[in-house]
Amino acid sequence: MSADKYNIPLTLIYQGENYPIQTYVNEYHSLMTLISNHLAVVGFGLCCGMRSCGTCMVEIGNKYSSVTIHVLACDIPINDELSNTEITIPDQRY
Repeated sequence: MSADKYNIPLTLIYQGENYPIQTYVNEYHSLMTLISNHLAVVGFGLCCGMRSCGTCMVEIGNKYSSVTIHVLACDIPINDELSNTEITIPDQRY
């Protein structure tokens, strides 16, 4: 098998800028930790993934579909389901 089979390409979108990311299964504990590692978003993930603050809310979409879901990034594991998704981090934090 090619090493490419293990890559998970995704795009983070923050303040109108696209940030293409390549990751792999279990590289990060959750989508929240991936985002925190790649972007300095003030007020993002204040409870450090304890699911108690709601500051890691993101929108997950796919460029091939019009369906977008709103979820806590701390609830999303890094796996193949994220492949080719676009994750938008809203500007406003609570």
